[in-house]
Amino acid sequence: MTQSDDLKLLLSKADDAVVISENKYMVKAVGFMTPAEKNFIEKNVKRPIDGRIIYFGGYDDAERTLMIVIPEYISDEDAKAEISVLQIKARYLKEMNHRDFLGSLMGLGIKREMVGDILVYEDRCIIFVRSEIKEYIINNLDKIGRHGIEITECPLNEINIPQRNTEKINGTVAGIRLDSVLAVALKTSRSRATEFIIGGLVSLNWEETVSLSKGISEGDVISVRGKGRFKVSRIGNITKKGRYSITVEKYI
Repeated sequence: MTQSDDLKLLLSKADDAVVISENKYMVKAVGFMTPAEKNFIEKNVKRPIDGRIIYFGGYDDAERTLMIVIPEYISDEDAKAEISVLQIKARYLKEMNHRDFLGSLMGLGIKREMVGDILVYEDRCIIFVRSEIKEYIINNLDKIGRHGIEITECPLNEINIPQRNTEKINGTVAGIRLDSVLAVALKTSRSRATEFIIGGLVSLNWEETVSLSKGISEGDVISVRGKGRFKVSRIGNITKKGRYSITVEKYI
């Protein structure tokens, strides 16, 4: 199945969720979705007549999110119960990484779409999952690799997510367009930034683009294959030299 076929199938599920939610007056969720999938669904899914759709992954700035269709009489907070948070602690946690945790979950027969972000820290791992599978995981996940673990559920509204580390990069550009902003982000020349774009290595808000003059707005996310991910956090006023001051944050 091609990526296009996968997206069509996902859109069909999303449209079905809207119909079921409206017909049965119930919360329906689809995902967890990658940022690219979320971007596609957000642009193409049918809009509910009476209800609404939110995209939520368990915390602000979550990478993987659910599309949650909510009838008008249910609050967003109640609908967020579709997501549960599991916390894992282990004696040898420092020897484990994201792949180890994901692999152990997949080893239980759990599909990737049922698991959201997996956040690994020095003293714990936080995993966001669909609430319908939380008990199964708690009852069956007792090891990561060969190491024993302690797993507990945490209330969604009490989970503490450390702020993501970023490097702030300041610069000025003649115009707020992709090639100029990317040059600042990569600390390189505009011609070198152009090579990355026309080479198909750059995505803007998780959509690949080869448009050098694509307009950029605050909050946009630029991904460069092999170079990392950047968020345009500030577009300032025009300087005395007729250039715009900008701040780009690189995720570390």
